[in-house]
Amino acid sequence: MEIADIITEHGAYYKDKGQNIASLYSVARRPLVSEAAFTPIVTDETIWQAAKTSFDRIVQPFQKKFTPTGTLSVKPLEIRMFHQKADTQEYPDDLEATWLGFLSSDAVKRVDWPFIKWYLETQFFPQIQQDIELNEIGYGVYAAPADGVAGPAGTSMNGILTVIKNLITAGKIAPITMGAIPTGAGSDALFVQYVEDFGDLISKTYWNQPMDLNMSETLVRKYQRGLLDVYGKNTVENDQNLKVKYTNLTVAPLPSHQGANRIWCTPKGNAILLKKKTQNQKLVDVQGFERLVKFLTDWYYGAGFILGDIVFCNDIDKTPTT
Repeated sequence: MEIADIITEHGAYYKDKGQNIASLYSVARRPLVSEAAFTPIVTDETIWQAAKTSFDRIVQPFQKKFTPTGTLSVKPLEIRMFHQKADTQEYPDDLEATWLGFLSSDAVKRVDWPFIKWYLETQFFPQIQQDIELNEIGYGVYAAPADGVAGPAGTSMNGILTVIKNLITAGKIAPITMGAIPTGAGSDALFVQYVEDFGDLISKTYWNQPMDLNMSETLVRKYQRGLLDVYGKNTVENDQNLKVKYTNLTVAPLPSHQGANRIWCTPKGNAILLKKKTQNQKLVDVQGFERLVKFLTDWYYGAGFILGDIVFCNDIDKTPTT
């Protein structure tokens, strides 16, 4: 832990001046909200496997001779889970002779000190949620860690933006040609037109299927302002109404997509979030070793689509938005 500034300001001693846990403040952390874009599947299998079936047309004009048509095709499908973990360690003794001494205790075992409960509830568990939301579930690109070295942020899984990009490269998603997100003066109104055009260009088979149109929070704000420019205050009475006009699409903000200009939608049941032991995101093994306390937890997590054919997205990935 880094408490040098506390010692410099308040001294290397503990004096009870009424300070307590209520005296400790933190900036807000982002919760894990992008899970809402997916259908969760809890499983012990680290790779989810299924198959896609398709069949060619078979209706034809009548004749007495037998003229068979139609080919049944079965192709494998797979969504992978990734093993993630959180490891930290602290010396609670560092707190005892400081202004933070109220987090220490007379208990011999450091794992029984008040610091442990405060640390887990206000720092450790919320940080797991924020890390997954901002670093992993959106932009993550998996990279195997070097032995004995903590892996960098954004490398514990393939996030959904990476999955979409990979499926486009593999020819399993055909992006809708939309061009760049409008920028500059008057671009908010133009973005509303962009979104409405996108809704017109998805497969008509899915026009009546309710779907969330996922995008960054910045783009959602741009869309909301554009609604006022296009339709006026008398028409846009509720700025939380994000239903795209004349479609079954609802604009959905995802913090995990911040900085990306990718917009995408798919039927909810086609977007899959695989989970194994994810209850451990709010559970931890607390190990006391001599006077050092270690915090360890791990789980499996994976995001993907069953059928890439019914993922509808624009053709822009991470071009900066202004």
